[in-house]
Amino acid sequence: MINQTNLTKLMKTRTFKTGTHYIANSISVSDLNAQEMLCTELIEHRLTKYSNEELANLLDSNDSHLLWKVTYASKDVVSKHFKALGKQAEHQYHGQLADLETGVIKLANGDKVEDITEYQLAKVVSQFATQSSRLFVDLLLRFGKTETMAQMKLTNKQFNRKLRNCLSYVAGHSDKFDLVTDSKRDRQLYILNSLNELFSIIDKEGDIQGWIDSHTKLVNELLADSDEVHYQGAVLNHWETASKADQYAFIREAIGAQAKAQSWLAKSNLAIKKAGISNEA
Repeated sequence: MINQTNLTKLMKTRTFKTGTHYIANSISVSDLNAQEMLCTELIEHRLTKYSNEELANLLDSNDSHLLWKVTYASKDVVSKHFKALGKQAEHQYHGQLADLETGVIKLANGDKVEDITEYQLAKVVSQFATQSSRLFVDLLLRFGKTETMAQMKLTNKQFNRKLRNCLSYVAGHSDKFDLVTDSKRDRQLYILNSLNELFSIIDKEGDIQGWIDSHTKLVNELLADSDEVHYQGAVLNHWETASKADQYAFIREAIGAQAKAQSWLAKSNLAIKKAGISNEA
């Protein structure tokens, strides 16, 4: 257990203050609450293996490894917050669509027939703004043009106009539809989970090069976005011999990508939750 002296010293460091502001801004809580959350994360997880004597020595020497742990702890707080929200939203949505979730619909896609669950269809349909549009899209995807026209009593001209309107709506609100599309969520979840794994490996002083070798495409994407990593080949192929400056620059890029993925998934979770509410109404 961290004693009060060490905790007070730790809270006075620039890294702790930066982490507190990061938490407060990321999840919209007060600085005081963010401070308490970061302290709890450090006490219960990141710093449990240190004795108070060891912590005192590390704090006195302004140890960079200790300060990175504080940074990672602030990321952990935000990550756990969004993960909890995500589970809550998914749970609520699954519950509201419980009788639909296992149903499978076959959709015609050109010459192919593709399976889609009722759950997936409901998420997409719910994004349309009006009840009439939602009904039109649902009928069209399930039964095709002829049945849709019959059910909604549409002439061919009216059908074509409705179809154009719906396609135009999708084109103009692509971000909205992306948020509830499984492939987009899968990609963001992959990024978030992969980077969480990386930070766990760094925290345990594990095999970073092994992680890089297993995530070459993601690493290349992060390096491509970075203006601060000067010798990218060294980071990609020879992590242990890469300069500290390039290592830290890559880690900062990874932290930024983790935050973006968390933010995207938070918006997606909210969209899914709203989809569940609109389907319940």
